Amino acid sequence: MIKEKNLIELGFERQDETPESSGFDYDWHYYTLDIEDFCLITNANDEVKDDSWKVFIFDYKGFEFTELEKLKLFIDVLKSAVK
Repeated sequence: MIKEKNLIELGFERQDETPESSGFDYDWHYYTLDIEDFCLITNANDEVKDDSWKVFIFDYKGFEFTELEKLKLFIDVLKSAVK
């Protein structure tokens, strides 16, 4: 399970959306983590169930992280590849 506090601890940045910016009738937010040109993005807070967030690779539909330890490992591998 990935909780909001885990995302913050891993360095994810909160992205706030307003009705004016998103076209929805309410405020909402999500998180992103940029590692060089690579971006990890979460689902929106209004899609979170049981305080469990999901993390995806931006613009790619092949991966979904729901377990904290696997996400940490993936981030560590990405960061170790940065020159």
